[in-house]
Amino acid sequence: MSHFASTAATGETQMYMNFWYVAAEGRELTDKPMHLKMLGQDFVLFRDSKGAAHCLSNTCVHRGASLAHGKVKGDNIECPYHGWQFGGADGVCAKIPSLGKDGKIPARAKVDSYPVQEKYGLAFCFLGDLPEAERVPIMDIEEWNDPKWRFTTLAYDWRADWQRAMENSLDPAHTEFVHPSMGYQGGREDYNVPDLDVVEHAWGVGTMTKFVSPDLPHEKMKGLKGEGQMEAGSTTWGIGQSVTKLHFSPVTWAHQYTFTTPVDEHHIKRWFLQGRNFRTDEAMDAPVNERNMVVVDQDKQVVTRLEPFFTPASHVEEVMVKADAVIVRFREKLKGYEAQGWRIDVEKANALRENKAFAIPSPARRTNKGWALDPVPVFGPSAVAAQAAAE
Repeated sequence: MSHFASTAATGETQMYMNFWYVAAEGRELTDKPMHLKMLGQDFVLFRDSKGAAHCLSNTCVHRGASLAHGKVKGDNIECPYHGWQFGGADGVCAKIPSLGKDGKIPARAKVDSYPVQEKYGLAFCFLGDLPEAERVPIMDIEEWNDPKWRFTTLAYDWRADWQRAMENSLDPAHTEFVHPSMGYQGGREDYNVPDLDVVEHAWGVGTMTKFVSPDLPHEKMKGLKGEGQMEAGSTTWGIGQSVTKLHFSPVTWAHQYTFTTPVDEHHIKRWFLQGRNFRTDEAMDAPVNERNMVVVDQDKQVVTRLEPFFTPASHVEEVMVKADAVIVRFREKLKGYEAQGWRIDVEKANALRENKAFAIPSPARRTNKGWALDPVPVFGPSAVAAQAAAE
């Protein structure tokens, strides 16, 4: 497979193909095309005549029109420029009006079509070319169908580097100072973060730690717990997916599942699904979401002001301590994904954008040849080796 492979890694943004990303909430997808940007590339999403959701590269391979500004015709998306139709399931051109009904459609008349799964009320798109057996699965929400748990969903946008946002979710030391409802801003002389037991699994890293927390502040939540020791921690799953577990007591838990999609190198969209096994009546949903948005905004005020904007390329540019152990391990995971050739060379793609349209390669490229659009440039293994040698 012939990806454009760059020869030198940089400290710029790190965006990766070959993972599942949330594109939208399922309820947002209809038979009206939706235009979305993910990983710096443009996509069109829609539902076909049977209600199945589809995600295609947005650029028509005829003359470059935006398919999202066309129409859904049965199971196809019709280009608004010359009426070419592409199948939602496979991206293959099914109709070219100018050729007439008996005209032969060129084999290269196809766009990339990406696998879509709908789970937890969200539409996930697999943006990459890995065959099904090799794909990291979508993070499991094991409590989703448990009647003892109740879930709420929030969606929000930040101008931020996705990696900065993910590392903030993992960070066990920020809670004391960023979230007044869960910490004391260093007011306790005995405050410290204990040595972390970082647990690694095939697709991520995580840790749990104990700390002293005050009462929950919302009026309806008062009395839920007294001041005391709380257990909390976060675990990543692939790229952009993580779970934060808040154990207020041995039996009172809240689990927060966050799905982060890089829109481009400067913007992210996040879906925040919180499950709770206490106060599961519907009347608590609004207070819970209200409190969650306060916490989200507290994180936003810090993460969106970090300098440099992108995570530094080397630990040498930062002073790391033992509380950062899980973040160090997360960065090591990313290097492994880069070594697979999955990191997109955003700088190179942007430099060529006005003269060349790219597409995230889809699984069909593994078996079908002859594509009009080149795959996005990526960092090759040689770039990873060079970076490792420099460090």
